[in-house]
Amino acid sequence: MENKKPKILVVTVSAWNDKVGSNTWSSLLEEYDSKNIANLCIRPQLPTSKIASRYFTISENKVIKSILNPKIKTGTEVSAIKSENQTSDDLKEHNARYQKMKKNRRYSMLMARELVWKFGKWRTSELDEFLDSFKPDIILHSMEGYIHLNRIIEYAIKRTGAKAAGYIWDDNFTYKQSNKIGHNIYRFFQRRSLKSLAKLTQEFFAISDMTKKEADEFFGINCHILTKPIKSVSTYSYKRPSLPIKMLYTGNLGIGRDKTLLALVNIINKYFANDFVIDVYTHTLLQDDVRDKLDCSVCKIHSAVSQSTAIAMQKQADILLFLEDIDSDDARTARLSFSTKTTDYLSAGRTIFALGCKDTAPMQYFIKNKCAITATNNIEVCEGLKKIVKDNDILVKYAKVAKQVGLKNHDKQKIQLIFDNVINKVCEE
Repeated sequence: MENKKPKILVVTVSAWNDKVGSNTWSSLLEEYDSKNIANLCIRPQLPTSKIASRYFTISENKVIKSILNPKIKTGTEVSAIKSENQTSDDLKEHNARYQKMKKNRRYSMLMARELVWKFGKWRTSELDEFLDSFKPDIILHSMEGYIHLNRIIEYAIKRTGAKAAGYIWDDNFTYKQSNKIGHNIYRFFQRRSLKSLAKLTQEFFAISDMTKKEADEFFGINCHILTKPIKSVSTYSYKRPSLPIKMLYTGNLGIGRDKTLLALVNIINKYFANDFVIDVYTHTLLQDDVRDKLDCSVCKIHSAVSQSTAIAMQKQADILLFLEDIDSDDARTARLSFSTKTTDYLSAGRTIFALGCKDTAPMQYFIKNKCAITATNNIEVCEGLKKIVKDNDILVKYAKVAKQVGLKNHDKQKIQLIFDNVINKVCEE
């Protein structure tokens, strides 16, 4: 599997790094020759991953400024860095703006951002030089809800003449997430953007059965089901823990996950203060009032750690928390997603406590495979905690099932074969 020859450009939102977060593409490409891999992203971040040999970033801050100053340089090729703590003023400014947007999220602001990208300068000589010099054979991209990113991907495909394969891992194309007028207006333009990109894309991956079914119908395609692969499942012997039982969450707390965590913390504080403790490692910029409520005697919030460190922590935890919004505004936002955290957790061979809306692909997966203790409302959260405290064998039972499901559904060789076959097929077309 070494020295794969196709030159592959992967277009992403965030830069590739070793922090906790989505790393499906890099997991699938780690056995390819890094000289043939490049990454283009639209966040002013510095990559730490060595999977690719070349990285290009386009800064939204500078795209905004380019409307008044068209001479400003908005995109640049960067090198992977060694320090995970290294950052830039551009990224700090970007994060501060998104923190404000998160606090006062309006669809009018999302549309305003799209207008900025439409009229701002991102088609630059630097971007053209990067694309022309790398000359990809295939462009891998996710079918995102960011209209401006879809436009950039279309430009890259047309500029290079490369073939493309798209990955659908979120619901960015149905009206099922929300009934709000603003959402439906914004979704209309998202759907049109994605259909346009789909016409330039030869093959598609879907993250789950539920995602494939809806995507195939909407786009008129035939997706290959693909998840992040599991290299191996922990063989760490599991024993009933002593109190307090240690819960661990590693990942994003956006789109309502912070609300679910807060509900869990409140229940533990009220009824199980001596039975559980929670450690959370996240890169999410929490609002001060939310962080103050979460950071308490039973829950500690920490900065994000590297993926390798997170995986080591997961193998030692008593319970791994899987969080999605249960019943507030974002409850259906992740309805077709299948978090990379799912396969990471299954590979740890530990008990998973999954909290979220029942009408989502990940919760359906956990329920169908019976590989997690699940809760879809606060009453079920409380009942789940009671079961854990009272049943001496429940954690051992669910840890074993998680291990079996991980091996059955996400084996590295099986997943890699699907991916490699599609890459080869696209390049031969």
